[in-house]
Amino acid sequence: MHDLILSDLRLVHFKNHTSIDFSFTPKLNALVGLNGAGKTTILDAIHVLCMTKSYFHNSDAYNIQFNAPFFVLEGKMNIEEVQTPIYCGLKKGEKKVFKTDDSEYAKLSDHLGRFPVVMISPYDRNLITDGSEARRKFMDSVISQTNKGYLKSLLSYNRSLSQRNALLKYFAVNRTFDESMLQVYDEQLALNSKIIYSSRLSFVRDFEPILKKYYAWMAGEKELVGIDYKSSLHENSMENLLRENLQKDKVLQYTSKGIHREDLIFNLHQEPINRVGSQGQQKSFVVALKLAVFDSLKLSLGIKPILLLDDIFDKLDSNRVEGLIRLVNEHHFGQIFITDTHSERTEFMIKSVNEEAKVFDLSTNE
Repeated sequence: MHDLILSDLRLVHFKNHTSIDFSFTPKLNALVGLNGAGKTTILDAIHVLCMTKSYFHNSDAYNIQFNAPFFVLEGKMNIEEVQTPIYCGLKKGEKKVFKTDDSEYAKLSDHLGRFPVVMISPYDRNLITDGSEARRKFMDSVISQTNKGYLKSLLSYNRSLSQRNALLKYFAVNRTFDESMLQVYDEQLALNSKIIYSSRLSFVRDFEPILKKYYAWMAGEKELVGIDYKSSLHENSMENLLRENLQKDKVLQYTSKGIHREDLIFNLHQEPINRVGSQGQQKSFVVALKLAVFDSLKLSLGIKPILLLDDIFDKLDSNRVEGLIRLVNEHHFGQIFITDTHSERTEFMIKSVNEEAKVFDLSTNE
């Protein structure tokens, strides 16, 4: 099992940082400072270098510092004795440049899985409170890092879906219809949906026991949690779904059934946790969910992902923090980054951890 280590990081005009450099320790790195100091921005920069995109923004343009013409991120990733420099840059109005070893990717998707990362953030509660799209994205993100065939099928499916929807709109606007034109996209959707469905089914089956283990660690053995994979493909094929819903799709002008409408139902005592779970139970579930992702990636890739803990102390009570310290001391994790607004709290954790640690005070960078 190898550790993934980010040794150096440089940000230029990235969000609220004009220019800042870091040299990190291989184990525990704590970023302290008041709200607005840019702690979370550092974590997001690491996420960009690992996943090619921000954890918080869909548009790269939002990452450029206000009134600046560009942003640049540079980092050095280490696995065993091999060091890989990573560069990400974006000028306003231009295409993002993403390079490793000074070589630009033909497809950004080729980068996924090389440098795994797991972020635990206060924003993660949207996985419980938001609609199905947030949970599909979560599932897709984890599977795509370990299964290139899945990612290829997912991208192909989404392209065909977009083209089919555009054709349905064209038919409606022009008051015409040609089923044979839809057939090309239907065949692609059917082909890729089989691969996506089976991969998601396997993921949920393997992932659920890991989630249960971490939730028991978070909240005790008395509370039973689980995941239900909600899919119309349990009882039907994609071919049949498209055929049976064709008239409905013509009226709606979009594809109403398929892989793109699936959901994960997070349960507590066999009831949806968004309905029956307290705020504390939901927080515990989300943290357990993300720690389960860490284990899932670690087992699949043979690499310990970088773990990013944003305001984790606000999520966990003292018993859970002690449990986290215990996991760190058992070498369960590799490199960890923690943000906190209270330096005294951070110092207490560092003293409790039998690992090399480094504290970065960002108060002067507000």
